Amino acid sequence: MKVLIWIHKNDVINNKITDYLFTRPYHDRNDEWVQVSISQNEFTQLEDKPTDIDYRSDSWKVDQYNRNRSMDERIESIDDISDQDNQPFAD
Repeated sequence: MKVLIWIHKNDVINNKITDYLFTRPYHDRNDEWVQVSISQNEFTQLEDKPTDIDYRSDSWKVDQYNRNRSMDERIESIDDISDQDNQPFAD
């Protein structure tokens, strides 16, 4: 069995589904969402993923830092962020 879902094109590029819909989003004026076919097992994993996100974790901060950066500007760990860039995450 296959399941059809709509995902954002950035999820395709990053090879990681972060959000999905069952119908094409009404607000998709720029064709930024694509329809994909996934297996029943993949769909089950999406539905079972944990929803509680630790917004204070280093991995979340690294993901946020890398979110809109080119590949050569991305970092691997929180230690790679300079002091100036780290200010938004100050506790």
